[in-house]
Amino acid sequence: MKHLMTVIVIALVLAATVAGCGGAPRYDGRLTAADSLMQAAPDSALTIVEAVCRDSLADEGDRAYRDLLLTQARYRNYITATSDSDINRALAWYRAHSGEREKLTRALIYKGAVMEELGHPDSAMLYYKQAEATAAPDDYFNLGYANLRIAELYQGLYVNDTAAIFRMKKATSYFTTINDTNYLIATLGSQGALLYDIDSDSAEFYLLKAISLAETINSKKRFDYQSKLAGLYFFKRKDYAKAKNLAMDIIRNGAAECGENQFYYYAARSFIRLASLDSARYVGRLIPAPVTSLDSMNHYRFEAELVEAEQRHRDHAVYLAKSQEINDRIFIKSLESNVGNVEIMFDAEHLKKEYKKSVFSGFFGVSVVVILLVLLMSFQIAKRILKKRICAYQKDFDLARLEIENTIKAYEAKIAESELSLARQQVLLDEKDKKIKKVTREKDKLLTQQTIVKGQVSRIVRNRLAAINEIYQDIRVKTSNQAPYKQLLPLISLIKDLNDKKQLTMITPKETFWTKLKMSIDEEYRGLASFVEDKYSFLTTREFHLFLLLSAKISPQIIKLCMDYSSPTTVSNYKRKLIKDIMGHDMKFEDFIQAYLDDKLN
Repeated sequence: MKHLMTVIVIALVLAATVAGCGGAPRYDGRLTAADSLMQAAPDSALTIVEAVCRDSLADEGDRAYRDLLLTQARYRNYITATSDSDINRALAWYRAHSGEREKLTRALIYKGAVMEELGHPDSAMLYYKQAEATAAPDDYFNLGYANLRIAELYQGLYVNDTAAIFRMKKATSYFTTINDTNYLIATLGSQGALLYDIDSDSAEFYLLKAISLAETINSKKRFDYQSKLAGLYFFKRKDYAKAKNLAMDIIRNGAAECGENQFYYYAARSFIRLASLDSARYVGRLIPAPVTSLDSMNHYRFEAELVEAEQRHRDHAVYLAKSQEINDRIFIKSLESNVGNVEIMFDAEHLKKEYKKSVFSGFFGVSVVVILLVLLMSFQIAKRILKKRICAYQKDFDLARLEIENTIKAYEAKIAESELSLARQQVLLDEKDKKIKKVTREKDKLLTQQTIVKGQVSRIVRNRLAAINEIYQDIRVKTSNQAPYKQLLPLISLIKDLNDKKQLTMITPKETFWTKLKMSIDEEYRGLASFVEDKYSFLTTREFHLFLLLSAKISPQIIKLCMDYSSPTTVSNYKRKLIKDIMGHDMKFEDFIQAYLDDKLN
């Protein structure tokens, strides 16, 4: 047994020696320089890589390295991928050269990132899982980054928050081990966002921790998590003042640095809740045009709340329906995602491969002793272990499948409920439309009637003025020096004589004057003159003529001439006496006319 252990040790040393003889390949210095800048200055790294012409590199390893770095640098500079040809070449080369494990892991990660940007989340999940399985146990950065990418994939598709939180915690653990502050900020902040609907206290703790850590290194990422914290205060705590203050700080100091536009909506909608509609409108004008479906949904929700605050109920229903439609589309799209099944199936296959590798690895080793030891192992024991692992996996898989089926049923129930709610809203909207149309028709009818009445009033006024002007032409006036009568004296001439303070004496007007004046009063006041003539038949002709002149609103100076009174003051005295003493009504002359028009004298 002692000799056997010696042989094993010697074989293992020889295997390690053979494996180490290859050594690490030497790459172009420009590429290694770009790689060293990738985390701290990705824009500089991209400039260096783009300056290196691929065709100028004679070594295939350098070309693969350049393809990997170019894909990585573009992704780090937020340049959306339109093709996966570069990363495919790099991935093919590193798969064929097992000595480049770290770069193979990286290539798998960025292949997943490219597939995600090209709209293939299931493929992205597969490559992220391969990267995690390929990475060396001590490659903490790539292990952390692979888990971060998986978590953000779940998070972006709004599916399986539990899996996303689990992955984000693993990523946090890896980045904590290597003390990578930038990625710790990302994982802590994302944990806060993921715990948003599950545990608001924990969500607030992680978000505040991410913001605090970002401020210590003056990182602009603090604005991303400050936006999420504003959302937490808005939706969960209903603390609109805090939400507004956090969002307005981003608008003033970091709008260009924030990776999303939600903080605009948190600020604007908080102002609505705080009854500051002018401020809400001001922020609303600052919001960029919607880019994502989430932007559009929030835009319509903001508009719905604003018009509701302005009591524009019809517009509120329209905007609310539009936002709900976009929300339903996002929800349905999340149901169509298969990334959870991809991860489960990959883990199952990986488990089987790991088992086979543990059982049969001796067939591919360099040591004969290892082969003999593996062959001596009990096949029955291995079989039981395999069966136990497969049963455990099958149980987990069945539970996961049941959970997925229950989730789908719950989502289908929510969709049905949303459709029913939308149908009800449509019915209410149709009813409001009918009411609006009815009110519009009634409004148009009233406007038409108003136009007719205005025309009638205008015609009556024109006729009265024309009649009075014509009446004045029937008045015969003589001056104090007993000059001959002035025939057909126009109203303008009479007023001029009055203004010149001429001493005018009135002689009884012609009978046509009183006839026309009575007709004019009847037309303007719906038969007032005839009513007074019949009801108050005891009035003398002179008293009735005074009533006609007063009803026509003729000035006291003219009435003095017509009735041959001593002064205009006498006219006022006779006006009060006519209504109160003679006609028996304790009211003003104007009130008498209004009482007649209101049918209170019959």
